[in-house]
Amino acid sequence: MASVIPKTHQLLISRFGKINRLMGQVIERELLPLGISYQEMRIAGLLMGEEGLTQKALAEKLSVRAATLSVAISKLEAQGLVKRVPSQSDKRVNFLHLVPSKKITKVDKVLMSVEGGLVQGISNSDLNITAQVLTQIIENLNSQKETPL
Repeated sequence: MASVIPKTHQLLISRFGKINRLMGQVIERELLPLGISYQEMRIAGLLMGEEGLTQKALAEKLSVRAATLSVAISKLEAQGLVKRVPSQSDKRVNFLHLVPSKKITKVDKVLMSVEGGLVQGISNSDLNITAQVLTQIIENLNSQKETPL
């Protein structure tokens, strides 16, 4: 059976995987002096955009097990970056809140710097097209995710 994907696009998934691994390695290295890991940064980043997530919801968004997430949250809590707020209706549930801090501001600057290096040498026109294409790919994946298997 012939592939319906043109040869020029067959490695797109592989390229996304490679980009993800390389970005993670670069960000991890840049965050090292701040004492925060890439995984912890991902948690803080999601909490920036969605304040008051439960640990279960956050674990689902990060595609990690709740036990793995609990360890990372404890580290962030020890650094004063995250606060757990127990649910008043269900004491087993914790809502997570990001605590504003200078470290979070520094993390944001690191991410902006990494992104600046990431797009170096790429024209604004190409970046706009890339953003449009990536947005469409995300929409396509979201619709596939919602389709029953």
